[in-house]
Amino acid sequence: MKENFKYIDLHTHSTASDGTCSPTEVAISAKKASLSLIALTDHDTMSGVEECFKKGLELDLSVIAGVEMSCVYKEKEIHILGYLLPSSISERELNIPKEIFDDLSFFAKERAERNAEIIRRFKNDGIIILENDLNNSNQNTQITRAHFANALIKLGLVKSKSEAFDKYLEYGGKYIPVKNITTTRCMEFLKKHNFFISLAHPFQYKFSDEDLNTLISHLIELGLDGIEVYHSTHSASDIKKLMLLANKYKLFPTGGSDFHGGNKPGLDIGKGYGDLKIPFELLENILTNKSN
Repeated sequence: MKENFKYIDLHTHSTASDGTCSPTEVAISAKKASLSLIALTDHDTMSGVEECFKKGLELDLSVIAGVEMSCVYKEKEIHILGYLLPSSISERELNIPKEIFDDLSFFAKERAERNAEIIRRFKNDGIIILENDLNNSNQNTQITRAHFANALIKLGLVKSKSEAFDKYLEYGGKYIPVKNITTTRCMEFLKKHNFFISLAHPFQYKFSDEDLNTLISHLIELGLDGIEVYHSTHSASDIKKLMLLANKYKLFPTGGSDFHGGNKPGLDIGKGYGDLKIPFELLENILTNKSN
């Protein structure tokens, strides 16, 4: 098995949320990058998984059904990765229960209502953003702040996504309300459907060491299984610190590039900014030990 599966990427996005590559293109990019396995983890949706999985079968690329859920903790947005782990990596059938999609519609509705509020807040300041400016006529896309950043660039109000986030899209700022989805609500959904659950990019939330430990303890009580140790933004020092946390709390380390295509220039699938290499053994350890 180790010979057939070398490098993997457990954190990728497609046009089903805020990536610029279709689910098919994500699979093709992964194969070109010589990856053996990926997880498609779009924000609050799994609508792109079937397409990606089918293309993976054609390419001899294993695809795990995943999702990245957004929720709020101490008025900060945090992201939690969920994976429907297969009984066998070589599975050639995808079975996502309809009830998962039904339950995800709740989170989609919450996101849509929040986006409508964001549009209203911009309109109050004379900045007109239409829904079609955000979803490119794809009604199934889950709209994120990245879509608003692109709309602001098209309006000529900013020159880059980073400028858009700094000036207009600060979480909890003038235009971006704090989310209503709590960690408890999010984790209840993931546990209900037997997802393997990992905290995404823990250092992006800029918590103090004490607050990060408190968050991890809180999530463990709710069923957390892992922590994203390897990520495109993590330095060697970050990885060492997160491995210590994983060992301390007996969590499985996970890893992924957080690939978004053109929305994160210079960040390649499986490779991050050039030196990211996530061995299959990382997933093999999870599959072996979670089944025991």
